[in-house]
This record gives sequence, structure tokens and C-alpha cells, in this order.
Amino acid sequence: MQDDKIPIKEKPYNYPQDLSSPCTLRERPPNSEKLLLVKTSFATHTTLIPATNETMASGKRVWLITGASSGLGQEIARAALAHGDMVVATARDTKNLASLVSEGAIAEQLDVTSSDTILAATVARIVERTGTIDMLVNNAGYLLTGGVEEVSRDEAEAQFATNVFGQLNVIRAVLPVLRSQRLGVVANMGSIGGWVGMPAAGLYCASKACSSLLSDSLRAEVAHLGIKVTVIEPGYFRTDLLGSGRRVRAGRRIEDLNPGTTGTHDALAAYHGHQPGDPRKAAELIVEALTGTGRCVGRVLPPRLIIGSDAYRTATEVLDAQRQIMDEWRDLVTATNYDDVAIKA
Repeated sequence: MQDDKIPIKEKPYNYPQDLSSPCTLRERPPNSEKLLLVKTSFATHTTLIPATNETMASGKRVWLITGASSGLGQEIARAALAHGDMVVATARDTKNLASLVSEGAIAEQLDVTSSDTILAATVARIVERTGTIDMLVNNAGYLLTGGVEEVSRDEAEAQFATNVFGQLNVIRAVLPVLRSQRLGVVANMGSIGGWVGMPAAGLYCASKACSSLLSDSLRAEVAHLGIKVTVIEPGYFRTDLLGSGRRVRAGRRIEDLNPGTTGTHDALAAYHGHQPGDPRKAAELIVEALTGTGRCVGRVLPPRLIIGSDAYRTATEVLDAQRQIMDEWRDLVTATNYDDVAIKA
């Protein structure tokens, strides 16, 4: 969606520059006269959406959650509904959203790999129905396993098309809405796998590392607009991610790599159904963290929201190990400047 698709008429307003201070999402600037002019690609008319729609008047936030048919996406949708907010749950097949619809969610068909034109039309249709979007949870994704060499070009591209470019596609479609209201939250789903490359899951881990770094960049780019960005990095939760339907194995097998990959394949299969994390508890915490409510009142939303005791332990171990390695190599790696350049302490 290009900027000229959503021209804005609004009164000037001086937004606070210190965006690190905690605040709840409904602390909107006084812009009740603002109108969003959404030019949809599937209609020839312009739709006027007043900022004083019923969701804003009632204090409800509007969530857009991708990949909401199962797993953490589904549980986050439930937690947001229980929080009293409006939820637009999306999936490639809306039939898989029936349970959420029965609980009060709005179902919308959305494939994160669709073209920009299709995604722009989908977002415009959602905004026309809800009046706005406050919270974007970029959750859609899947796990590809296989040694780095075993993964084909097509399999690697498909993994990144969903896990990385899919997030970017949705961000491009939704950010104009958040920018227009100078308020909102973008939460991309990463993984503790983005902290350390796991044998036989290298492409998945790489895709999640991309999510984390892209979130870091986006956070800095839109902070002055009142938009918060984080990446959610969960550990192992008892969802269907490790099940056969969400865990795709590379078609090629290389016998030479078996000693380095077989252990991971066996461990993931055995771990399915025995993961320590409770997805319901994770979802409740995620909703509180993204909205600055409940247990998270007064806390600043971190750039990386690590969820799970195992994830916290892994991240801590990675940081400690990396610091030790850096210290061991410090004398050599810091001695590469020109002789007339002083080394900063």
C-alpha cells in the first residue's frame, strides 16, 4: 500500500518525543476531527472513516492477528478478546477460524504471501469494518527442518517467503494506518531459535533472526510516530508447531550429515506434546505486555520480548558465551585500526 492510498486530514498535534515512557494504547491525541480517506483498489469510491468510531469510543483496541487458526496466534486472539478488545483473526482458510468466530472474533482471509495489491485491499476492507487497526501481531509462520545443504532452493525461498517476507508484506499494508493515527503496536513473531542456530533447523532459525533484526530497525524508524515495535521470542510452548502439519522436513537426505542432524529431528519429534510452555499463559502475558496493562503496567515494551523459562535460559547462556568469546579475542580483533586511530575504551 503506497502512502497516497491513505491521505489524511487532521489537525496539527505535537506528539511527545519521549516514547520510552510507558503508556496505555488508548492515550490517543485529541484528533476527533480526523478522517481516514481510504481509496480501495476494489472500489471506485472513497470511504470516510471517522476516528471517533465505536471501538475508539468504547476504549476497545482493534487487533489484526495473522496465522490465528492455531497455536500462539489463536491463544493471543482469545486473550485479546478476554481483554475486551476487538480481534480480526486471519488465516489462509477462514474455516479454520470457526472457534474464534464463535468466541467473538472477526474472521478475515489473509495469505501473508499475497501481492501488495491484495493485502492493501484486505487491510482497507478491515479498516472499513472496524474503523482502525491498533495492534498488529505478525504470527504466521512454519518450521522447516533439514540440514542447510539438504534444503533446496525452493524450500528455502518458501520458508523465507512466509516467515520473513510475509511479515514485511503485512507491515507495508498496515503501517500507513498506524502512521495516520500516530499510534499503534507492531509485534512480529520471532523465536528463541533466532538466538542460536540449531542443527537441522538452520533456515528456520535464520528466518527468525531476520524477524528480530528487522523489528529492531523498524522500531527506531517509527518511534517518533508513536508506534511501538517488538519481536516476540518464545521458547518451546505446547502448540502444534512441532507437529507434522506445521513442521516441514526438507525432501533431500544426505547421509554424510546424519550425525549432525538426526539428533535434532528425533528430539523435536519426541518433544512434541511435552513442551514446558503453556500457550494460554504466554498469550495472556503477551496481551498485557503489548497493551501496557495488568502485570505490565509501568513497564516499557522491550525490543525483544523473550517468553518462557527455557527461552530466558537459552538467551542468557548465549549472551554469556558470546561475551566470553569476545573477551578471549579482544586483543586481536580490536587491533585492526589505522595506527593513527585511537581505540575507544
